[in-house]
Amino acid sequence: MASGQTVTEAHAGGHEGDETASPAGQEIPEGLIDLARLVSAQGVRTSIIHYVGLHLRSHRPLPFPREDRFELIAHSRGGWEVASVTVGDRSGCFVVSLPSVGVTTQLVNGDQPHAVVDLILAALSKDVA
Repeated sequence: MASGQTVTEAHAGGHEGDETASPAGQEIPEGLIDLARLVSAQGVRTSIIHYVGLHLRSHRPLPFPREDRFELIAHSRGGWEVASVTVGDRSGCFVVSLPSVGVTTQLVNGDQPHAVVDLILAALSKDVA
């Protein structure tokens, strides 16, 4: 199995180009697009990364599962990763990781994107200090 990634970058003010599909042709979850808009409106730079898992042919089964997911990354002014957010495939919840403040995983209901924005902004304020 080989793994690659594509990036769709959002700046303060929104995405450039087609917002609903990655360069690999997969649909970006609507929750991540909305979240990127909310975070960008606060002046935070974001990127949406599409991790693509590829299956390679082999005479024996490969032990690795397929990986195909989208992740929103929020960056500090210095360019450091402050937060990463994915959307749970089944639950639709936001899975938030804030490595700069020691939070490995926090679940937020999919209907509460403003709570995710608040977590990111709080992590940014601690990153500046």
